Amino acid sequence: MNILNSLDVLIGLIVIYLVLGLACTVINEWIDATLHVRAAQLRKGIVKMLSTIDGKSLGDDFFNHSMVKSLERDTNYGLFTRQDKPTYISSRTFRETLLNILKNVVQSTPINVDGTFEEIEDGINKLPDSDIKEQLQTIISEVKRNTKEATDCMNAFQTALDKWFDESMERTSDWYKRRVQLWTFLSGIIFCTVLNIDTLKISQYLWQNPEARAAYVKAADAIVRQTSSNSLVLDSLKKQLSNGDSLQITEAKQQIDSLTNRLRTQLAQGTTIPMGWETEEIPTGDALLGYWLRKLAGLIISIGAVSAGAPFWFDMLKKVMNIRSALKMKTIGKE
Repeated sequence: MNILNSLDVLIGLIVIYLVLGLACTVINEWIDATLHVRAAQLRKGIVKMLSTIDGKSLGDDFFNHSMVKSLERDTNYGLFTRQDKPTYISSRTFRETLLNILKNVVQSTPINVDGTFEEIEDGINKLPDSDIKEQLQTIISEVKRNTKEATDCMNAFQTALDKWFDESMERTSDWYKRRVQLWTFLSGIIFCTVLNIDTLKISQYLWQNPEARAAYVKAADAIVRQTSSNSLVLDSLKKQLSNGDSLQITEAKQQIDSLTNRLRTQLAQGTTIPMGWETEEIPTGDALLGYWLRKLAGLIISIGAVSAGAPFWFDMLKKVMNIRSALKMKTIGKE
């Protein structure tokens, strides 16, 4: 029984961390939408890939190309409209746009993007010396070395360009994820400090109040049941939250809103949780130091947990609920 009670306490904490993690996700989205961080980093990564030729940035030509300009969208903010730059570009769009802007670099002998592999190779060899020329020549050399049939070289070249772009975007995405982790950490500090989310105090409360544990387990069970009814729902939402893509998170907001509303309903049924500073009883005298040390430890644990992010707690909730179900069935079987 103590094991089940301990798991129920853990489940209650996970639900709290999940709600706060979702709140941090909304804040991260707001920061990204306001500062255009993801769009700016995408542009920075592509400009770095394309380097410069004769002092002119191919990155400017790339983002001014009609294929990329068509990805921009207008966002209404009441009295004014802002044009948002793309936060995602597919490898196919990158490849086709790149070849289209490269064909105009050498005016005397433009690259025939619709020609044969040999014609494209000849055009690339005539580009002015630059990092991008070396990169494309390296790709061509690898294609010729690894492709046996000459007729397959064009497809292999296109695939190699896509791979080059995808690998570069992975590095860009890693940078963005680290930035999001920093935002989540800072948001976690604000939430946990302002709301007084003390893991140690909440754990003690849940251990001493069976009704509160039951309410949180019921809420967790509702979350797992809904997401498990379609195995793709949870994976899709975790992917959307992990990627941090503005459009994907916008599409996920209905799921997030539904989840938080359900949690509020579940947790409002006859139970409270010790949050906020207004009910905090701060001791005086010799007990003050011990109180603040314990309080600091509880807040640090909460901040670290929230910083793990909503996708992590989605996974953890499902695993712990499965363990609880297995132990409960085992306990009932013994009886």
